[in-house]
Amino acid sequence: MDSTALTKSSYWTCIACSTVLMMSTNVASGVYPLYKSLHVLTSFQITEVFAAYIGGLIPTLLVSSWLSAKYGLRTIVIFALIFAILGTAIIGFGGTFVYFLLGRVLQGVAVGISTGNLAAAIVRLEPSGNHHRAALATGLAMTLGGGTAPVIGAAIAQYVTEPTLTPYLLIIIFLALLLLPSSILFNFKQHASTITWPRVPEPVREAFVTSAIAAFLAWSVTAMFLSVVPVVIASHLQNSSLVAPATAAGVILIVSGITQVFAMLAHPQTALQSGYCILAVAAVLLILGEVSEELAVILLSSVVGGIGHGLTFLGATRILNAAISSLEARTEVLAAYNVAIYLGVGVPALCVGALSTAISASLAVCAFGCFVIVLALFSLIKFRTNAVQQSVQ
Repeated sequence: MDSTALTKSSYWTCIACSTVLMMSTNVASGVYPLYKSLHVLTSFQITEVFAAYIGGLIPTLLVSSWLSAKYGLRTIVIFALIFAILGTAIIGFGGTFVYFLLGRVLQGVAVGISTGNLAAAIVRLEPSGNHHRAALATGLAMTLGGGTAPVIGAAIAQYVTEPTLTPYLLIIIFLALLLLPSSILFNFKQHASTITWPRVPEPVREAFVTSAIAAFLAWSVTAMFLSVVPVVIASHLQNSSLVAPATAAGVILIVSGITQVFAMLAHPQTALQSGYCILAVAAVLLILGEVSEELAVILLSSVVGGIGHGLTFLGATRILNAAISSLEARTEVLAAYNVAIYLGVGVPALCVGALSTAISASLAVCAFGCFVIVLALFSLIKFRTNAVQQSVQ
Protein backbone atom coordinates (compact mmCIF):
# COMPACT_ATOMS: atom_id res chain seq x y z
CA MET A 1 0.00 0.00 0.00
CA ASP A 2 1.48 3.40 -1.00
CA SER A 3 1.83 6.18 1.57
CA THR A 4 -1.17 8.19 0.32
CA ALA A 5 -3.48 5.19 0.45
CA LEU A 6 -2.10 4.22 3.86
CA THR A 7 -2.68 7.75 5.14
CA LYS A 8 -6.32 7.79 3.97
CA SER A 9 -6.93 4.29 5.29
CA SER A 10 -5.42 5.20 8.65
CA TYR A 11 -7.47 8.40 8.80
CA TRP A 12 -10.79 6.59 8.36
CA THR A 13 -9.74 3.75 10.66
CA CYS A 14 -9.00 6.27 13.41
CA ILE A 15 -12.44 7.84 12.95
CA ALA A 16 -14.11 4.41 13.02
CA CYS A 17 -12.22 3.42 16.18
CA SER A 18 -13.19 6.67 17.90
CA THR A 19 -16.83 6.11 16.97
CA VAL A 20 -17.08 2.49 18.12
CA LEU A 21 -15.10 3.11 21.33
CA MET A 22 -17.63 5.83 22.20
CA MET A 23 -20.45 3.41 21.38
CA SER A 24 -18.98 0.85 23.78
CA THR A 25 -18.97 3.34 26.66
CA ASN A 26 -22.56 4.54 26.09
CA VAL A 27 -24.54 1.49 25.01
CA ALA A 28 -25.48 0.73 28.63
CA SER A 29 -27.29 4.09 28.93
CA GLY A 30 -30.18 2.65 26.93
CA VAL A 31 -30.48 -0.28 29.33
CA TYR A 32 -30.11 1.59 32.67
CA PRO A 33 -33.91 1.85 33.27
CA LEU A 34 -34.15 -1.94 32.88
CA TYR A 35 -31.40 -2.49 35.45
CA LYS A 36 -33.25 -0.12 37.79
CA SER A 37 -36.59 -1.93 37.34
CA LEU A 38 -34.91 -5.31 37.90
CA HIS A 39 -33.27 -3.96 41.08
CA VAL A 40 -29.83 -4.73 39.70
CA LEU A 41 -28.70 -1.11 40.13
CA THR A 42 -30.03 1.80 42.18
CA SER A 43 -30.13 5.36 40.83
CA PHE A 44 -26.94 6.24 42.69
CA GLN A 45 -25.21 3.04 41.57
CA ILE A 46 -26.07 3.92 37.97
CA THR A 47 -24.21 7.22 38.30
CA GLU A 48 -21.35 5.41 40.06
CA VAL A 49 -21.16 2.94 37.19
CA PHE A 50 -21.41 5.72 34.62
CA ALA A 51 -18.61 7.68 36.28
CA ALA A 52 -16.45 4.67 37.19
CA TYR A 53 -14.66 4.60 33.89
CA ILE A 54 -12.90 7.88 34.66
CA GLY A 55 -11.08 5.81 37.30
CA GLY A 56 -9.44 3.90 34.46
CA LEU A 57 -9.50 6.75 31.99
CA ILE A 58 -7.76 9.63 33.77
CA PRO A 59 -4.59 7.75 34.88
CA THR A 60 -4.06 6.23 31.43
CA LEU A 61 -4.94 9.51 29.71
CA LEU A 62 -2.16 11.19 31.69
CA VAL A 63 0.43 8.85 30.17
CA SER A 64 -1.26 8.27 26.81
CA SER A 65 1.08 10.51 24.83
CA TRP A 66 4.14 8.75 26.29
CA LEU A 67 2.66 5.33 25.53
CA SER A 68 1.95 6.40 21.95
CA ALA A 69 5.46 7.82 21.51
CA LYS A 70 7.08 4.67 22.91
CA TYR A 71 4.92 1.96 21.35
CA GLY A 72 3.29 3.68 18.37
CA LEU A 73 -0.28 4.54 17.42
CA ARG A 74 -1.00 1.09 15.97
CA THR A 75 -0.14 -0.75 19.20
CA ILE A 76 -2.08 1.72 21.32
CA VAL A 77 -5.25 1.41 19.23
CA ILE A 78 -5.12 -2.39 19.17
CA PHE A 79 -4.75 -2.55 22.96
CA ALA A 80 -7.57 0.00 23.34
CA LEU A 81 -9.88 -2.22 21.29
CA ILE A 82 -8.89 -5.28 23.35
CA PHE A 83 -9.53 -3.48 26.66
CA ALA A 84 -12.87 -2.25 25.33
CA ILE A 85 -13.86 -5.78 24.29
CA LEU A 86 -12.94 -7.15 27.73
CA GLY A 87 -14.75 -4.37 29.57
CA THR A 88 -17.89 -4.66 27.47
CA ALA A 89 -17.91 -8.46 27.85
CA ILE A 90 -17.55 -8.24 31.64
CA ILE A 91 -20.53 -5.87 31.83
CA GLY A 92 -22.68 -8.00 29.53
CA PHE A 93 -21.89 -11.38 31.07
CA GLY A 94 -21.41 -10.21 34.67
CA GLY A 95 -24.65 -8.39 35.33
CA THR A 96 -23.89 -7.20 38.89
CA PHE A 97 -22.73 -3.90 40.35
CA VAL A 98 -19.16 -5.11 40.95
CA TYR A 99 -18.84 -6.44 37.39
CA PHE A 100 -20.25 -3.16 36.08
CA LEU A 101 -17.57 -1.22 37.94
CA LEU A 102 -14.78 -3.48 36.69
CA GLY A 103 -16.04 -3.39 33.11
CA ARG A 104 -16.37 0.39 33.16
CA VAL A 105 -12.83 0.80 34.49
CA LEU A 106 -11.50 -1.33 31.61
CA GLN A 107 -13.57 0.71 29.15
CA GLY A 108 -12.01 3.80 30.74
CA VAL A 109 -8.52 2.40 30.15
CA ALA A 110 -9.44 1.80 26.50
CA VAL A 111 -10.68 5.34 26.01
CA GLY A 112 -7.88 6.84 28.10
CA ILE A 113 -5.01 5.41 26.10
CA SER A 114 -6.64 6.08 22.74
CA THR A 115 -8.82 9.18 22.71
CA GLY A 116 -6.12 11.85 22.73
CA ASN A 117 -3.89 9.85 20.39
CA LEU A 118 -6.73 9.21 17.95
CA ALA A 119 -7.71 12.89 17.98
CA ALA A 120 -4.10 13.91 17.30
CA ALA A 121 -3.81 11.28 14.55
CA ILE A 122 -7.00 12.53 12.88
CA VAL A 123 -5.57 16.07 12.83
CA ARG A 124 -2.25 14.78 11.47
CA LEU A 125 -3.77 12.42 8.89
CA GLU A 126 -6.53 14.69 7.54
CA PRO A 127 -5.98 14.30 3.75
CA SER A 128 -6.06 18.02 2.93
CA GLY A 129 -4.42 19.19 6.17
CA ASN A 130 -7.61 21.04 7.20
CA HIS A 131 -7.63 21.16 11.01
CA HIS A 132 -11.21 22.53 11.04
CA ARG A 133 -12.38 19.46 9.13
CA ALA A 134 -10.37 17.30 11.52
CA ALA A 135 -12.16 18.96 14.45
CA LEU A 136 -15.49 18.12 12.80
CA ALA A 137 -14.43 14.50 12.24
CA THR A 138 -13.34 14.15 15.88
CA GLY A 139 -16.55 15.70 17.14
CA LEU A 140 -18.79 13.59 14.92
CA ALA A 141 -17.03 10.40 15.96
CA MET A 142 -17.65 11.16 19.63
CA THR A 143 -21.18 12.53 19.30
CA LEU A 144 -22.72 10.18 16.72
CA GLY A 145 -21.01 7.16 18.26
CA GLY A 146 -22.09 8.11 21.75
CA GLY A 147 -25.57 9.23 20.68
CA THR A 148 -26.63 6.23 18.62
CA ALA A 149 -25.38 3.70 21.19
CA PRO A 150 -28.14 4.21 23.83
CA VAL A 151 -30.88 4.04 21.19
CA ILE A 152 -29.41 0.91 19.63
CA GLY A 153 -28.93 -0.67 23.05
CA ALA A 154 -32.51 0.10 24.12
CA ALA A 155 -34.06 -1.05 20.84
CA ILE A 156 -32.24 -4.37 21.05
CA ALA A 157 -33.01 -4.84 24.76
CA GLN A 158 -36.69 -4.06 24.14
CA TYR A 159 -37.22 -6.83 21.62
CA VAL A 160 -34.78 -9.68 22.33
CA THR A 161 -34.88 -12.52 24.83
CA GLU A 162 -31.49 -11.62 26.40
CA PRO A 163 -31.94 -7.86 26.88
CA THR A 164 -29.03 -7.42 29.28
CA LEU A 165 -26.53 -9.26 27.08
CA THR A 166 -27.33 -8.89 23.37
CA PRO A 167 -26.61 -5.11 23.09
CA TYR A 168 -23.08 -5.71 24.40
CA LEU A 169 -22.49 -8.63 22.04
CA LEU A 170 -23.22 -6.36 19.08
CA ILE A 171 -20.69 -3.78 20.31
CA ILE A 172 -18.09 -6.51 20.90
CA ILE A 173 -18.50 -7.62 17.26
CA PHE A 174 -17.99 -4.02 16.05
CA LEU A 175 -14.84 -3.68 18.17
CA ALA A 176 -13.45 -7.00 16.98
CA LEU A 177 -14.00 -6.09 13.34
CA LEU A 178 -11.74 -3.07 13.80
CA LEU A 179 -8.77 -5.12 14.96
CA LEU A 180 -7.72 -6.03 11.40
CA PRO A 181 -7.71 -2.50 9.88
CA SER A 182 -6.02 -1.22 13.05
CA SER A 183 -3.16 -3.66 12.49
CA ILE A 184 -2.13 -1.71 9.37
CA LEU A 185 -2.49 1.79 10.83
CA PHE A 186 0.15 4.38 10.03
CA ASN A 187 2.32 3.74 13.08
CA PHE A 188 3.41 7.11 14.42
CA LYS A 189 6.26 6.52 16.84
CA GLN A 190 9.13 8.48 18.31
CA HIS A 191 11.79 8.02 20.96
CA ALA A 192 10.47 8.61 24.49
CA SER A 193 12.87 7.81 27.33
CA THR A 194 10.63 9.26 30.05
CA ILE A 195 6.92 9.74 30.62
CA THR A 196 5.71 12.97 29.04
CA TRP A 197 2.84 14.30 31.12
CA PRO A 198 0.07 16.31 29.49
CA ARG A 199 1.21 19.91 29.32
CA VAL A 200 -0.03 23.20 28.00
CA PRO A 201 2.72 25.49 26.69
CA GLU A 202 2.36 29.17 27.56
CA PRO A 203 1.58 30.38 23.99
CA VAL A 204 -1.62 28.27 23.83
CA ARG A 205 -2.64 28.40 27.49
CA GLU A 206 -5.38 31.00 27.06
CA ALA A 207 -6.94 29.11 24.15
CA PHE A 208 -6.70 25.90 26.16
CA VAL A 209 -8.46 27.31 29.23
CA THR A 210 -11.27 28.71 27.06
CA SER A 211 -11.72 25.38 25.28
CA ALA A 212 -11.38 23.22 28.40
CA ILE A 213 -14.08 25.11 30.34
CA ALA A 214 -16.44 24.95 27.37
CA ALA A 215 -15.83 21.22 26.85
CA PHE A 216 -16.33 20.49 30.57
CA LEU A 217 -19.70 22.23 30.54
CA ALA A 218 -20.89 20.72 27.25
CA TRP A 219 -20.03 17.16 28.22
CA SER A 220 -21.42 17.49 31.76
CA VAL A 221 -24.83 18.25 30.20
CA THR A 222 -24.47 15.23 27.93
CA ALA A 223 -23.46 13.00 30.84
CA MET A 224 -26.63 13.94 32.69
CA PHE A 225 -28.79 12.88 29.75
CA LEU A 226 -26.85 9.63 29.40
CA SER A 227 -26.99 8.62 33.07
CA VAL A 228 -29.67 10.09 35.33
CA VAL A 229 -32.27 11.44 32.89
CA PRO A 230 -33.24 8.07 31.27
CA VAL A 231 -34.05 6.61 34.69
CA VAL A 232 -36.07 9.69 35.69
CA ILE A 233 -38.01 9.61 32.40
CA ALA A 234 -38.74 5.89 32.83
CA SER A 235 -40.20 6.62 36.26
CA HIS A 236 -42.65 9.09 34.65
CA LEU A 237 -43.85 6.62 32.00
CA GLN A 238 -46.82 4.33 32.48
CA ASN A 239 -45.29 1.58 30.32
CA SER A 240 -41.96 -0.25 30.38
CA SER A 241 -40.60 1.18 27.13
CA LEU A 242 -36.83 1.51 27.00
CA VAL A 243 -36.73 3.34 23.68
CA ALA A 244 -38.27 6.63 24.86
CA PRO A 245 -35.78 7.18 27.73
CA ALA A 246 -32.92 6.09 25.46
CA THR A 247 -34.05 8.52 22.78
CA ALA A 248 -33.92 11.36 25.29
CA ALA A 249 -30.43 10.22 26.23
CA GLY A 250 -29.07 9.68 22.74
CA VAL A 251 -30.72 12.50 20.83
CA ILE A 252 -28.57 15.11 22.54
CA LEU A 253 -25.44 13.67 20.91
CA ILE A 254 -27.12 12.88 17.59
CA VAL A 255 -28.40 16.46 17.30
CA SER A 256 -24.97 17.67 18.38
CA GLY A 257 -23.35 15.82 15.49
CA ILE A 258 -25.85 17.24 12.98
CA THR A 259 -25.34 20.73 14.43
CA GLN A 260 -21.59 20.47 14.01
CA VAL A 261 -21.99 19.62 10.32
CA PHE A 262 -24.17 22.67 9.63
CA ALA A 263 -22.14 24.98 11.90
CA MET A 264 -18.84 24.18 10.22
CA LEU A 265 -18.74 27.54 8.42
CA ALA A 266 -19.52 29.50 11.59
CA HIS A 267 -16.71 31.40 13.25
CA PRO A 268 -15.42 29.36 16.24
CA GLN A 269 -15.89 32.25 18.69
CA THR A 270 -19.46 32.81 17.46
CA ALA A 271 -20.26 29.10 17.74
CA LEU A 272 -18.88 29.00 21.29
CA GLN A 273 -20.87 32.02 22.50
CA SER A 274 -24.08 30.76 20.88
CA GLY A 275 -23.49 27.35 22.43
CA TYR A 276 -23.25 28.81 25.92
CA CYS A 277 -26.59 30.61 25.51
CA ILE A 278 -28.35 27.55 24.11
CA LEU A 279 -27.02 25.26 26.85
CA ALA A 280 -28.52 27.64 29.42
CA VAL A 281 -31.87 27.48 27.60
CA ALA A 282 -31.67 23.67 27.53
CA ALA A 283 -31.08 23.65 31.29
CA VAL A 284 -34.18 25.82 31.84
CA LEU A 285 -36.26 23.43 29.70
CA LEU A 286 -34.89 20.43 31.59
CA ILE A 287 -35.93 21.97 34.90
CA LEU A 288 -39.40 22.79 33.55
CA GLY A 289 -39.76 19.27 32.17
CA GLU A 290 -38.79 17.66 35.46
CA VAL A 291 -41.10 19.89 37.49
CA SER A 292 -44.07 19.35 35.15
CA GLU A 293 -43.17 15.68 34.43
CA GLU A 294 -43.79 16.39 30.74
CA LEU A 295 -41.81 14.01 28.54
CA ALA A 296 -42.19 16.31 25.52
CA VAL A 297 -40.47 19.18 27.36
CA ILE A 298 -37.62 16.91 28.49
CA LEU A 299 -37.17 15.66 24.91
CA LEU A 300 -37.16 19.28 23.72
CA SER A 301 -34.48 20.08 26.30
CA SER A 302 -32.41 17.20 24.91
CA VAL A 303 -32.75 18.53 21.36
CA VAL A 304 -31.88 22.07 22.43
CA GLY A 305 -29.04 20.71 24.56
CA GLY A 306 -27.72 18.86 21.52
CA ILE A 307 -27.61 22.09 19.54
CA GLY A 308 -25.84 23.81 22.42
CA HIS A 309 -23.42 20.93 22.87
CA GLY A 310 -22.61 20.82 19.15
CA LEU A 311 -21.90 24.54 18.92
CA THR A 312 -19.95 24.69 22.17
CA PHE A 313 -17.84 21.59 21.57
CA LEU A 314 -17.15 22.41 17.93
CA GLY A 315 -16.21 25.99 18.75
CA ALA A 316 -13.98 24.90 21.63
CA THR A 317 -12.24 22.17 19.62
CA ARG A 318 -11.68 24.42 16.60
CA ILE A 319 -10.21 27.17 18.78
CA LEU A 320 -7.83 24.69 20.37
CA ASN A 321 -6.93 22.89 17.12
CA ALA A 322 -6.12 26.20 15.45
CA ALA A 323 -3.84 27.11 18.36
CA ILE A 324 -1.95 23.79 18.37
CA SER A 325 -1.93 22.89 14.65
CA SER A 326 1.79 23.63 14.33
CA LEU A 327 2.71 22.74 17.90
CA GLU A 328 5.02 19.78 18.56
CA ALA A 329 3.31 19.05 21.88
CA ARG A 330 -0.21 18.83 20.44
CA THR A 331 -0.73 15.27 21.70
CA GLU A 332 0.05 16.39 25.28
CA VAL A 333 -2.31 19.36 24.95
CA LEU A 334 -5.10 17.18 23.55
CA ALA A 335 -4.59 14.74 26.43
CA ALA A 336 -5.06 17.61 28.89
CA TYR A 337 -8.13 18.74 26.92
CA ASN A 338 -9.62 15.28 27.17
CA VAL A 339 -9.04 15.30 30.93
CA ALA A 340 -11.34 18.33 31.05
CA ILE A 341 -13.91 16.56 28.86
CA TYR A 342 -14.02 13.43 30.98
CA LEU A 343 -14.05 15.28 34.27
CA GLY A 344 -17.17 16.91 32.84
CA VAL A 345 -18.54 13.48 31.98
CA GLY A 346 -17.88 11.90 35.37
CA VAL A 347 -17.85 14.39 38.22
CA PRO A 348 -21.19 16.24 37.80
CA ALA A 349 -23.08 12.99 37.11
CA LEU A 350 -21.60 11.42 40.24
CA CYS A 351 -22.49 14.49 42.30
CA VAL A 352 -26.08 14.42 41.05
CA GLY A 353 -26.28 10.70 41.82
CA ALA A 354 -25.04 11.30 45.37
CA LEU A 355 -27.49 14.18 45.77
CA SER A 356 -30.34 11.95 44.62
CA THR A 357 -29.84 9.79 47.73
CA ALA A 358 -30.76 12.78 49.90
CA ILE A 359 -33.49 14.27 47.70
CA SER A 360 -35.47 12.93 44.75
CA ALA A 361 -33.69 12.26 41.47
CA SER A 362 -35.88 14.89 39.77
CA LEU A 363 -34.84 17.58 42.26
CA ALA A 364 -31.20 16.55 41.86
CA VAL A 365 -31.51 17.01 38.08
CA CYS A 366 -33.10 20.43 38.66
CA ALA A 367 -30.16 21.40 40.89
CA PHE A 368 -27.81 20.37 38.09
CA GLY A 369 -29.80 22.50 35.66
CA CYS A 370 -29.23 25.54 37.88
CA PHE A 371 -25.50 24.75 37.93
CA VAL A 372 -25.43 24.66 34.10
CA ILE A 373 -27.23 28.00 33.83
CA VAL A 374 -24.80 29.71 36.23
CA LEU A 375 -21.65 28.22 34.66
CA ALA A 376 -22.80 28.88 31.08
CA LEU A 377 -23.61 32.53 31.74
CA PHE A 378 -20.43 33.05 33.78
CA SER A 379 -18.31 31.49 31.00
CA LEU A 380 -20.07 33.59 28.35
CA ILE A 381 -19.45 36.83 30.24
CA LYS A 382 -15.81 35.88 30.90
CA PHE A 383 -15.24 34.99 27.25
CA ARG A 384 -16.76 38.23 25.98
CA THR A 385 -14.79 40.27 28.52
CA ASN A 386 -11.52 38.67 27.39
CA ALA A 387 -12.44 39.29 23.74
CA VAL A 388 -13.06 42.98 24.46
CA GLN A 389 -9.75 43.31 26.33
CA GLN A 390 -7.88 41.68 23.43
CA SER A 391 -9.52 44.02 20.89
CA VAL A 392 -8.50 47.04 22.97
CA GLN A 393 -4.90 45.81 23.12
